[in-house]
Amino acid sequence: MIIMSKGLGSKIEKITKATGIKAVVDKVSEVTGKPCGCNERKKTLDELYPSKGYLKPSEYEYIKEFFKRYKGSRLESYEERDMLLAIYNRTNLKNQKPTSCTSCLRGIVENLRNKLNEYEKA
Repeated sequence: MIIMSKGLGSKIEKITKATGIKAVVDKVSEVTGKPCGCNERKKTLDELYPSKGYLKPSEYEYIKEFFKRYKGSRLESYEERDMLLAIYNRTNLKNQKPTSCTSCLRGIVENLRNKLNEYEKA
């Protein structure tokens, strides 16, 4: 099974590991005592340039917190619905309009649960 990268930062990390650049950078960082900033750069690039269909790190955090409090019945507010819909539309290349249809929202929520699981596996 091929696991896709979350975004540009993750792709760069894979390349630098495969080519040995990451090992050199880590060694230089260790010797100089200065952090390389690789993780911050990776997170920023993943946020700015996510892979098609993947959550941005900020969306991941939002969805993770949402599922901690979601009881499976209804959403807390229109703002919450709109945020979930925006994430759904971006990650699925859709243009779903806001709705109060329970079964439509249930499908969106389940899709986002799957996106959350994919993100955590990558």
